[in-house]
Amino acid sequence: MSRICYILSSFPVISETFIVNEIRELRKQGVDIALVSFSRQEGFANKEARELVRDTIYLKDRNKLFRIFKLLFSHAYFFVRNPFHYLRVFYLVRRMDEESLSLFLRISYLAFVVRRLGVRGIHTHFASSTAECAMLVSMITGIPYSFTVHAYDIFIKPRLIREKVERARFVISISEFNRDFIRERFFDGDNRAVDKIRVIHCGVDLDKVSPYQASGFRRKGNRGFVIFSTGRLLEKKGHRYLIEACRILMEKGYSDFVCKILGDGPLREELHSLTLRLGLGENIRFLGALPQHRVFENLRECDLFVLPCVVARNGDMDGIPVSLMEAMALKKPVVSTSISGIPELVKDGAGILVPPGDSSSLAQAILRIMKLDPEERALMGEKGYEIVQREFNLRENVERIKELFLNQY
Repeated sequence: MSRICYILSSFPVISETFIVNEIRELRKQGVDIALVSFSRQEGFANKEARELVRDTIYLKDRNKLFRIFKLLFSHAYFFVRNPFHYLRVFYLVRRMDEESLSLFLRISYLAFVVRRLGVRGIHTHFASSTAECAMLVSMITGIPYSFTVHAYDIFIKPRLIREKVERARFVISISEFNRDFIRERFFDGDNRAVDKIRVIHCGVDLDKVSPYQASGFRRKGNRGFVIFSTGRLLEKKGHRYLIEACRILMEKGYSDFVCKILGDGPLREELHSLTLRLGLGENIRFLGALPQHRVFENLRECDLFVLPCVVARNGDMDGIPVSLMEAMALKKPVVSTSISGIPELVKDGAGILVPPGDSSSLAQAILRIMKLDPEERALMGEKGYEIVQREFNLRENVERIKELFLNQY
């Protein structure tokens, strides 16, 4: 099939492994994917991401003079080649803010690179600046574009969402909640306006996680009941409510547990301090950021996965956290909150949902699962696995993306 270009803001990003998984699966299914990124994020990257880095085109050049030359040349190229398209983009950008004007200065070279790649379509993740790039490149080159909407990109930075959706060949939403949010917020409830939005969930590579499924596995060195949570240490992940819930468990006389929190982020010190202040230093362990296989190892060893997501003060919230999907794929019972698209995943007896920001309800849900027989917890885990296998299977969901590329491009 024809080549598709993925435009990325920075690559690889530790919190965006779902993009790596999607691209790898598309290539496995025979789709020719070209990768173009504005910058490279140094440091942590898993093996799969490193493999993609080798053939990613990075636009940021360390030689400042050469970078300026490329920008000037590409602007001149498109102005001479099609002044109408070039000026149309220029006047559109003038109506935006200073950030978009800065984007325009770089967009012509991106368009030049994309055109030379000979692609039939452009795709990007997030409806923020990368979708603006895709839209502007499409306007300059005539190559159609599409994008996937996730969370903060429509909840926190909803710039030109209506225009981006209307100009796109199609849009992928990772949840029904997002699709409905776009319809109500940006299209005044008009169903016809969002006909081009397809709901395709992110997915889990079941072949990759199957070696870590806990059938007959015995923990070594862990005491009592093991609670596990993973995610960047951000307000929207709600880790403080998990810590407070652990304190409530202690007050109720349930102290034989350990809660492992994996991840790093700006709230690390604050959460550490809260843990010590509540006297939970022996029960809560912060593991920091770990590679994917260590995440799966910790999931395998736990009895319960908890992710108490909340709506942050700035309005940011998760879409459908991949970490919840991975826990359910490993047949673990889960506890989370009833916000955003999470109820589309955690349902049918696979776990418990509680109101966001409610430490007491969270503690009750954890305690309820702690009191279950191992067989009952295993049954919850099996139900979760069935949901992931049926609706959040990476291979099958990427097949749907592939079909969109085939039919639309």
